[in-house]
Amino acid sequence: MEDLIGWMQSRPSADIKVHELNGNHEIIFVIPTPDIYNKETYDIISQLGNYYHVVLVESKGKYFNYAKSVNKGVLEALKYNPKWIIISNNDITFKEPIKVLAERLLSIDDTRVDAVIGIGGSKMFNLCRFNFLSNFAIFYGSYKEKIRIIRKYNIKFYYFPDISFKLNLICKSIVSLKNLSFIGEFLIISSNYILNKRKGVLFDTTYINGVEDVDLLLDILLNKSYTTVKYRLSHYIGKSLGNDEIRILKNYVNIIYFNYKILKSKKYLAFLNTSLHLTF
Repeated sequence: MEDLIGWMQSRPSADIKVHELNGNHEIIFVIPTPDIYNKETYDIISQLGNYYHVVLVESKGKYFNYAKSVNKGVLEALKYNPKWIIISNNDITFKEPIKVLAERLLSIDDTRVDAVIGIGGSKMFNLCRFNFLSNFAIFYGSYKEKIRIIRKYNIKFYYFPDISFKLNLICKSIVSLKNLSFIGEFLIISSNYILNKRKGVLFDTTYINGVEDVDLLLDILLNKSYTTVKYRLSHYIGKSLGNDEIRILKNYVNIIYFNYKILKSKKYLAFLNTSLHLTF
């Protein structure tokens, strides 16, 4: 496990370029993208118009790293001292006027709240813990390879958008959130949280395009400093980086590192020993 994490941390980084579009500085969008001229980025910029200030973070090639791009964009956004920073995927479609979101966010005291979770949708989040039955599970197709990796690296924690009956037999849900509109692909974070609790670094850059938002979510839930807002949007999962079986398997390096961090942290282990189930 340590060797794999060492490889993740020594992986080369792609060049990062920042482009800004001027707008309202109270709420700033940070949008990482592999290409500022691709259709997805063009579409979200068109939807935002010039209402919000936008920090586009472009990083091309196979060494694109979402966490590093976001951190770079966040540092640029913090220069304007915004109340809220929204880290958004570029494949987002808004279902309500963007001014509605601003009105709702600016009514929240950003000095008392670390993050805002979108509610009123059909999304779910589940973090589960594998039990001893996973050692005897027999799966077909892609699951066979995934279970092999889980056994090899002794993975104890995994996250799913939903827990099926079959999966629930071997992986017990310990953190579940229901009726979400957005949570990972559209992160709303206060500047105070980034500066005071994250020391200006939002994401752990060891992660390679996955799970860094789950890691952050655990920290937010543990601190119990979040509120909710109703706002509707759509997310076209994997439209920029793809969402095929190969990418899912590649994501297991992130799952392995996620487990490593949990097992090394007394505060995370203590938190996960008390089940949390919220329906918004």
